Amino acid sequence: MFSSEEQVLVVNSDWIHSLHQTRGFLLAIHPDVFRDLPGRAFFIDRPTAEADPGYRQVIPYVLVKHNGMYLTVTRHRTQGEERLHDKMSFGIGGHINPVDEARGNFLDAGLRRELSEELDIDDPPGWDDLEPIGLICDDTDEVSQVHLGIVLRWDVNDPVKIRETDKMHGEYLTPAAIGAIRDCLENWSRLVYDGLISPSARPDVLVGEAREAYHSAGSKLLHEDQKE
Repeated sequence: MFSSEEQVLVVNSDWIHSLHQTRGFLLAIHPDVFRDLPGRAFFIDRPTAEADPGYRQVIPYVLVKHNGMYLTVTRHRTQGEERLHDKMSFGIGGHINPVDEARGNFLDAGLRRELSEELDIDDPPGWDDLEPIGLICDDTDEVSQVHLGIVLRWDVNDPVKIRETDKMHGEYLTPAAIGAIRDCLENWSRLVYDGLISPSARPDVLVGEAREAYHSAGSKLLHEDQKE
């Protein structure tokens, strides 16, 4: 299912679990998550990363917001990730690969590449342009057990459209409309909906040390002597 030639950015699960014992969508983030991320992250082949819960693959997960509505995406069966077929999501993002490291800032480059692949925009925002919201560190299913989501918010003045319309369908929905179809959301989007935008949620943004650490992480590079 996954090519052994594909390398993805991961962190050791023990490290993230030592900072956060709680699972799910996390609004209160330990500042060391972002402060230490550049030195803790490294690349391994994707089949190993997908099969071994000792690693978590780092996934930027961007919420695109326009006039109080969120961009939702439904992935068709023509799209490559079978586990997301016919599921609705309001998070845009994906894996960070070594090609992103070669461009300098691997966090920033990986984020920009993922946004430009899925959205019809030639100059996507980077790491420092977006607002950090929280983390997804979940054990609900086998897929979540091997991934770590960095949830970011992008407030746009004009609606941004989906690029690959043959593979996915995009639509802006209000929080109420998303709540009405909550059961159709993929797991991560359900977690973010429940923790951030549902009527019972207590939305917040990162403040203080955690927010500062997020922005400083974007300026650090991954060096060979930092890998574990």
